[in-house]
Amino acid sequence: MTPRAPRKGAAAAEGAPPVRARDADGLIAERRRASRSLWAACEALLGAPHDPKALPEALDMLREAFECESVALYALAPSGQLELSCARGPWKSAPGDLRPCVSVPLLRGSERVGTLDLRGRPGQRLRPAQIGLIRTAAGSLGAALGARIELERLRHQPGRDAITGLPDARAFATRLDEEMLRARRHGLPLSILTVDLDHFGALNARYGRESGDAVLAEAAVLLKLTLRDGDVLGRLEGDQFGAILPETDLAAAVRCADRLRRAIEEHRFPRVSAVSASAAVAASPRHGLESAELTERLARALTIAKKSGRRRVAIPEIGNLH
Repeated sequence: MTPRAPRKGAAAAEGAPPVRARDADGLIAERRRASRSLWAACEALLGAPHDPKALPEALDMLREAFECESVALYALAPSGQLELSCARGPWKSAPGDLRPCVSVPLLRGSERVGTLDLRGRPGQRLRPAQIGLIRTAAGSLGAALGARIELERLRHQPGRDAITGLPDARAFATRLDEEMLRARRHGLPLSILTVDLDHFGALNARYGRESGDAVLAEAAVLLKLTLRDGDVLGRLEGDQFGAILPETDLAAAVRCADRLRRAIEEHRFPRVSAVSASAAVAASPRHGLESAELTERLARALTIAKKSGRRRVAIPEIGNLH
């Protein structure tokens, strides 16, 4: 039997991956680009109050991620009404110009904190991958926007730090006493941690107090988003944050502290860009049954982290108090 002649172009395609595999690779690369744009948008959204360019940049990133022509973000105002924060791209249409439009509620828990409006390109049809990314965005942007709104709302209330909106040192200590009492009563573990921004005095000296305050406010939102809803985050003093982790043992608390430290280091703050952090963890009952003992051990552990080169998590040495 005479061998069948190869199809035209077969030799050129020999060794190349099948068309379906190439399509799959392209889809994966597209999803990765869209995901990077989405997380970059969330990061820019965190800096929006302190960087006027951050929000327009965030929406431009979302336009790229969603492959749409126009994006508008509405946020919950102090009046309780949704107000337009920023819009990018053209919104006027000629008669008969039909295209997909989506309005996505942004929620933090059960509270609606904003709306994201999207307007597609002419002739565009939203693909399942785009719809999935929009759903992901609704959760991520809702959490970021909600945390920011909550802390802005609490800044001027008693017991709250005026810069970050977090519980101040006194309110944090009171809450720690309450959680320690509950942990002892029910025989539950409890951990506390502290995150300290490295070389913050030098940052203030170089960029000014206003930029330093902006870093603190943005770091507060970032840390709050990284913690669980039941954890308590506070500003202890200066550039130091504290967190109470109910029902959390030492190993889990160390992992949490490292996530917080990395979240700070991987974030890009307006103007100052990169900031590193050191952290310390103490757990009850291992490191103490009273709040004063636990916080003293925590302070000593943080000193160890900073003297050991910073950018690390330290735990107390057992038996270093008398």
